[in-house]
Amino acid sequence: MTVKKSRMQQKAYDYIKGKIEDGTWQNDVRIVEQDISNQLNISRTPIREAIKWLILEGYLEKVVNRGVVVKKQIISKEEFVERAQLLELLLSNYMFQLQIKNLSINMDNTKQKLESLKSETDLLEKQTVLMEILETFLVNLDNHIMKQIITKNFQQLHYVKFPHESPHFFYEEVINCFSNLCLHLGEKEFELARKDIRVFFNRVVLELIDQQF
Repeated sequence: MTVKKSRMQQKAYDYIKGKIEDGTWQNDVRIVEQDISNQLNISRTPIREAIKWLILEGYLEKVVNRGVVVKKQIISKEEFVERAQLLELLLSNYMFQLQIKNLSINMDNTKQKLESLKSETDLLEKQTVLMEILETFLVNLDNHIMKQIITKNFQQLHYVKFPHESPHFFYEEVINCFSNLCLHLGEKEFELARKDIRVFFNRVVLELIDQQF
């Protein structure tokens, strides 16, 4: 059952979440209820409730002797590049397995999920939809450990920040990549599918590196 937030709870929730997502409050920053209360001119009660929501959603965490802090949300450039390289290798291998076994994927579910991803505006919900897309996309992957590694690493890419791009940039690139994969895998063009994967990871990695200068 979903519990609806009060207006003041929503105000505090949006404020804290916004500070985290725009990078103002980064990893390990301590959340001070009184400072937020002063900033928003509201009592601390709705702030506490908002903090509970954000802990459940993975934005905040309680730390002994420190209180509530921002949970690690932003991965470093180096970590992003390493995860992207690993994912490109694993997904290309998956395409190769499909090719040698002459397997096909029913991409209809993936197409439907892509439409949901396009229309969704909340970043956390986008991450949820992406996990659903991966689940349908990896349906023919028998190696469960490999599947878990792909899913976990894709989930972590959600937390990278592209300083000069929209917060939705990563998901826009995901949509482009999987739209092309739907087309090429539907025609069993596995080489083109591997190229789609390579282009996607090259695009996001180069964008991140370029923005460091």
